[in-house]
Amino acid sequence: MILGYCGLYCGGCGIYQAARVGNPVKAEDGSLMLCEGCNGSKITEWCTNCAIKSCNRTKGIRYCLECDENPCDILKNFMDDEQYPYHKEVQDNMKRLREIGLEKWINEQQEKYTCPECGHTFNWFDKKCPACHGDS
Repeated sequence: MILGYCGLYCGGCGIYQAARVGNPVKAEDGSLMLCEGCNGSKITEWCTNCAIKSCNRTKGIRYCLECDENPCDILKNFMDDEQYPYHKEVQDNMKRLREIGLEKWINEQQEKYTCPECGHTFNWFDKKCPACHGDS
């Protein structure tokens, strides 16, 4: 559940992280945003309405990595969204996943998003650990 259909590591999502530690983020309407990752039963509205997820499910595949059309226009547009610079890493993520397998890839991603100094988990937008260095 922690690997998005697109190749993102859901563990780098601030909403996912907050829900895991019992401190869910509130949406604008006041509801709690609970997320278990792209393949979980509790997901954000972004994941609910995700064109990539819909495409993968229609094709009967779990990841864009498995698609003969990879990278398709949907994925290219996703990667080119300047508002979300971490989207650019999905192709590299999928390549690495293919090289080392899911379990090792998840371990690498967990290490990438965990501060080596204090062990705090940080998200896709953080350039450095906010626990050690304040807001990033």
